[in-house]
This record gives sequence, structure tokens and C-alpha cells, in this order.
Amino acid sequence: MDKTLKRATVIENLPFTIDHVRVLREMKIPRVTSLDQLEEKPLAETIKRAIDRAYSLIHGKGVFRTFRLDGVDGDTVRGEHTGGLFRGTHMVKLLGECDYATLLACTIGPELENEAQRLQESGEITDAYALDAVGGWMADYMADRVDERVEREIKRAGYGRTMRFSPGYGDWALDSQPEVLRLAEAERIGIALTGTNIMIPRKSVSAVIGWKRL
Repeated sequence: MDKTLKRATVIENLPFTIDHVRVLREMKIPRVTSLDQLEEKPLAETIKRAIDRAYSLIHGKGVFRTFRLDGVDGDTVRGEHTGGLFRGTHMVKLLGECDYATLLACTIGPELENEAQRLQESGEITDAYALDAVGGWMADYMADRVDERVEREIKRAGYGRTMRFSPGYGDWALDSQPEVLRLAEAERIGIALTGTNIMIPRKSVSAVIGWKRL
């Protein structure tokens, strides 16, 4: 079973719903569980307006690609196509007993952050803040949806899975980001990098999931 022969799988139009409670927590509003409970009615209206606006601005896309691993060499889990990408104690712990690793990337697209910036520049500060808060957790939401698709493939092949792990966490250096995105073919869903390895669109996620032997 050679998973490296396939091109990346692209998922367009990831379905989503916007959780009001998650938005409230993103805005550091504790305990309140609905907009109706907010005593500041203008704020409640602003948040509702941001949520309604976000449904037309979020366009979730994901991509993933799976690679065979060859084993551990010192502090690196090597693969025929991944070379020294998976380097560090966290990578060895995560992937050291895995036969495959799936690289994934996802994004909500640029429209929401572009609109938030437009609102900011036009002086609509509260609306901009609320809209940015709506999008703040949606990239992870999209990553969960791609994660579910990857997990189904892993289980179908008779493997278990590791946790999802992203560049820049632990000792997996953010410098790995260009290679992660290249191998995952993230450009196919419109993701690029700045000179400091920050993903554009900003509300995007990249990660690896290992295929564990059962």
C-alpha cells in the first residue's frame, strides 16, 4: 500500500456552522451562553451582525496527502519523500512507530479577514473586532473537518491515529512550514507564506497526523 503515489486530496466547500458560544468565548465573554443573555444589547446586535456576515465570507477548503515513513534516525523520522521534515523529540514521539504520516492544510479563505480589515480602516472598530472573533476559531473548525476525513481513511486501512500536530509547537520548528505546505500541495487551496512563515490567509492551519500500527 503506497500512499505516496497519489496527489493530494482537495476538499472544497467544507460545510460549517457558527457556534455563538464559541464566538462569545473568543471575545473573552465568560458564562453567557446566548446572545439574548448579553446585557449590552448593542454588543449583542454587533455580534449577531458579524455572524450573519461571516456566513457569506467563510469558504472552507482543505487538502491532505499521505507519505510512507521509513523509521527513526536519531532525532528524525525519515521518509522517502519527507526527508528530514519530521525532526525533533516531539516528532519522534509522535511518528516513531508510524508507517505513514498525513500532512494537511486548511483555510477559511481570505474574504473574512479582508472585510475585517476594511471595517477597521473605515473606523468601524467594534464590527471589525466582532467579525475577526467569529473567524478566530473557524480555521481550527475546518481542520477538525479535514481531520475527520483523514481519520476515516486511516481506520479503513486498519491503522490507528496519532493526535494532530502543527509546525511551531513543541520543538517542531516553524521553519518546517514551507516544506509542509509544499508536500501537502497547499497552494491548490490558495495558501501561501510570508517571509516569516506565517500562512496567508491568516486563518489557516497546517498539521501532521500519524498512522499508528495497531
